[in-house]
Amino acid sequence: MKQRPAFPAYFLIMIGAYFLLQKLNIVLFPEQNSWQTLILMFGAVFLLTSLAGKDDTYLVTGLIMTGLGIHFLMSGKNPAWPNHPAGITIIVGASLLLASFKAKSGYASGAVVLLAGLFIHYFQQIADTFSQLQQGIGYAEKFWPFLFLAAGLFLLFRKK
Repeated sequence: MKQRPAFPAYFLIMIGAYFLLQKLNIVLFPEQNSWQTLILMFGAVFLLTSLAGKDDTYLVTGLIMTGLGIHFLMSGKNPAWPNHPAGITIIVGASLLLASFKAKSGYASGAVVLLAGLFIHYFQQIADTFSQLQQGIGYAEKFWPFLFLAAGLFLLFRKK
């Protein structure tokens, strides 16, 4: 028997529940009717489709969208939450790393993106720690994006 795709069903249930809560004026949490919640819900639909159907096709998409939804809901509410592009890089890296655990391969991709996001997030604190080398750090701060470009190009074009 051929299995029917579950994504459209989950999507319709989610979007129907979202708008029903609005029509009935039921408020479960303050930002319930925001676009951030909608991104979170779309991510949850992708995750549910992936996990319930034992199909990893939607796993990375679901992890990233769910992470972004949480990120946008939390931004500005928690002072420890990264409120700049590093937060998105960390979410993408963590999503890739989690998906690689399920696939049992591709750990390096997720780890590299996650470490890059953590580096970007904590760069100023790292620089402040090494105040004796402030001039060299100032120079590195100006040109560190080139290091990422060079490392990416090296990984892309290296011979195996």
